Amino acid sequence: MADKIMLSEFLDVGKVIKTKHYNSNNWVNNLVYSFNNDSIEIDIGLEKDYIENIIMIGDTMRCKYSTDAFEYTMTGWVSRIKLEHPQSITIKIHEIERFLNNRKSYRYDVYLCSIIKKNKDDKKGVFAIVVNLSNIGLAFVVNEDLEKQLSKKGTLEKGDMLFFELYITSRKKVCFEGVIKGQSPSEKGKKYGVEITHIDKEDRNALEGFINRLEKKDNEIYNRQDGFWSKHSKYNK
Repeated sequence: MADKIMLSEFLDVGKVIKTKHYNSNNWVNNLVYSFNNDSIEIDIGLEKDYIENIIMIGDTMRCKYSTDAFEYTMTGWVSRIKLEHPQSITIKIHEIERFLNNRKSYRYDVYLCSIIKKNKDDKKGVFAIVVNLSNIGLAFVVNEDLEKQLSKKGTLEKGDMLFFELYITSRKKVCFEGVIKGQSPSEKGKKYGVEITHIDKEDRNALEGFINRLEKKDNEIYNRQDGFWSKHSKYNK
């Protein structure tokens, strides 16, 4: 039996973790106010997502945190909501998973529409959602029934080549070829990791411009973290 993973092995007060309400597709950046053996208290001051959406005691939450060596995913439920300023949510963690961080570059959490084809000349494609993205790869989720249209075998496998039309805005798409690198289950289908193998110069520039905007947004979160943290330094034990 594997040893139980403890929050204290990788988490620290003042760090930024990503959380997602079970009813939402968006990951939110949150500061860790405090934690113990099985609970994490996080702020809801850096983002408005949890203020504008209804969150109730007992709601399921997903959390994730990355180090250079590992990626941690956590599942829990909301056990406390503090309405006094600064507002916070406490999540009771009941499951922690740890994976080796083998990614060659940082992946940004996104929720983008994509059309995936067997090849560039194929007139028909399959709708999928891209859930994370970097300048060299991505992950997408596809419905299992639709997936069958992309492979004669009925399921995609490691090494399969595909052509992607990724909509980075409602009017702008980037196109590229990619190879399947791995697969994992997802709540809404199957999730596949992809490495980009070919992209032309124009699409490369558009993709890198989009990645730069995501990076800028992330940097703004961490810069705001410093100011927010000093303002509420009573939590810094």
